[in-house]
Amino acid sequence: MTPKHPVATKRGLLLTRSPVTPAERSAEKRRIRKHQVLDCIRKEGPIARSAVARNLGFNLPTVSRLVDELVDEGLAIEAQAQKTPLGRRPIPVSLKTNAACVMGIDLGKITTIGLMMDLKGGVIARHENNTPPMDSPQRLADWVAQVASELLALAGGSIPPLAGAGVALPGLIHRPDRLAQTLAPDAQAVNDRLSSFLDVPVLVDNDTRMMAHGILWFGPPRNLETFAVVNIGHGLGMALVIGRKVYPGFHGHAGEIGHIPLGEQGIRCYCGSSGCLENIASGSGLERMAMQAGLTKNGGKAAWQDLAEMARAGSADALAIFERFGHTLGRGLGAVSNLFNPQAIILAGRVVRASDLFIKPMFDEINTVVLPAIVQEVKIDVSELYEDAGPLGTCACVLQHIFSAAHISVESVV
Repeated sequence: MTPKHPVATKRGLLLTRSPVTPAERSAEKRRIRKHQVLDCIRKEGPIARSAVARNLGFNLPTVSRLVDELVDEGLAIEAQAQKTPLGRRPIPVSLKTNAACVMGIDLGKITTIGLMMDLKGGVIARHENNTPPMDSPQRLADWVAQVASELLALAGGSIPPLAGAGVALPGLIHRPDRLAQTLAPDAQAVNDRLSSFLDVPVLVDNDTRMMAHGILWFGPPRNLETFAVVNIGHGLGMALVIGRKVYPGFHGHAGEIGHIPLGEQGIRCYCGSSGCLENIASGSGLERMAMQAGLTKNGGKAAWQDLAEMARAGSADALAIFERFGHTLGRGLGAVSNLFNPQAIILAGRVVRASDLFIKPMFDEINTVVLPAIVQEVKIDVSELYEDAGPLGTCACVLQHIFSAAHISVESVV
């Protein structure tokens, strides 16, 4: 049995299953209302009970009772009442930011980044390390538990109680051979090991969908309702956000833009197909093209960062590779624009740091392949979160579940 890490926990803030019995459904309805109040306090606090009631459309006695419970549970704090000539002013309530914390681990092909955040989204600790080779689900689970342990040690002994953890993994997270959203072996091993190790619920999802949570919480303006997040890293992934909710797909496999056949035919992909977009428009695609062009770094393999340095120094071969990259990426983004007509497409991930080298050919291609009416509507932005959108998203996903009860369906409580 996996030993538990000696860390204080805050049980009940993060739940990962829907209520089943009538008693559970009744309790969950009340918990949802309480967390709606808590979310209002998080967003608007310090705020008076009467203002919370107005914002949420709840009656004041209900809000007062729920706020009292939140204060008793240590999740909210009240300011001192001040007497005035006109009587006592309303007592403002604030979120107790350090009442709990969350953990997030973004496991990339090259780098693993771990974060710990308080309930307001403030970073408590950050840990980054090179991702070792993984040859089994158990090895993957061991690595994630090791990162979690190192992150806790880095945070120190005075961290708030841990409420839950999120993990981002590349690729398909649910088993494609199952109708139900059953976790794939890698994801299940990580979930089992980390939840046992930390003694808190764990959320495991695809890395780009987690990145979308990071963009939602820390990225674009609130007026963006429906947009796509394209993750350009070692591979190429996409997440759709519809009505400010991350869309997983019916079986949890939405967003595999890297494997649509808009690349170049004749290039075999690890998935077994040919012509996949990410064989060109990704970090691994850049490195493969550099190798084919004979571009090296100190006689060895040139990473995409090395290729970017060469291009900025004026290498014609390196510039031609980024030109090819940009046109190919533009075809993929053009397909997304024509199919989904989002408000915006947001580019994120490590390779976006080289966007100055591919942005022009990308837009040239988009303007060629997207219908004129649509190309004027969609906005394409580069996220300044870059690779941090992923680890931020792993924590943001947990916070989203805490504050919005995102784990349950409406049908389960009505």
